[in-house]
Amino acid sequence: MTSDLELLASGNEADVYALNDCRVLRRHRWMDDVSGEAELMAYVGSVGYPVPEVFAVHGGDMEMERLHGPTMAQGLISGEVSVAEGVTMLTGLLRRLHALPPLPGGTGRILHLDLHPENVVVTERGPVVIDWVNARDGEPDLDVALSALIMAMVATDDGYEWAAPAGEFVDAFLAAAPGDPFRRLDEAMAVRRRQLRLDDDTALEPAVRRMRGVR
Repeated sequence: MTSDLELLASGNEADVYALNDCRVLRRHRWMDDVSGEAELMAYVGSVGYPVPEVFAVHGGDMEMERLHGPTMAQGLISGEVSVAEGVTMLTGLLRRLHALPPLPGGTGRILHLDLHPENVVVTERGPVVIDWVNARDGEPDLDVALSALIMAMVATDDGYEWAAPAGEFVDAFLAAAPGDPFRRLDEAMAVRRRQLRLDDDTALEPAVRRMRGVR
């Protein structure tokens, strides 16, 4: 029963509970099979990319390594991570991901499709990327565009605790990002709309204007 466990984090799609000092349980709210996500995480981990180790999957539950350290977003808020450090970290993670060997039978590069400061945990061993539920293969510029779009959405919404550093962050990210974050921006909007289950682009339009203004 998760009611007996300590809730560590709660996101749009899943809740994370502490099992002990080394392991957590992530329970997805609507997916009843996360084995595909676990297999992808195991693959990228096997070729040297920093992901949590997965120990077991039961339907929508994933038991995995507990990471100790702040998210990059928390580090930006506290000042533990500077904007310059965060941008270098995030662009480096995108470059490393897109340079990995394709998935077996895949037709493109591996994309995370939700890689932003809330999904990077800064640990003693370095940054570790979490939340691979949207990952698939495809074209790297789409991944970069989504990262920028998500951060621009945060920067244009005062409801986010890290909205202030997000504005400076997205400016610096767009200047340093690999590839062209504008080339697949329309597709990135469509992907984000599906991820958030939006009926229209009302929540996306200010972020896109923010990005295009930077350009």
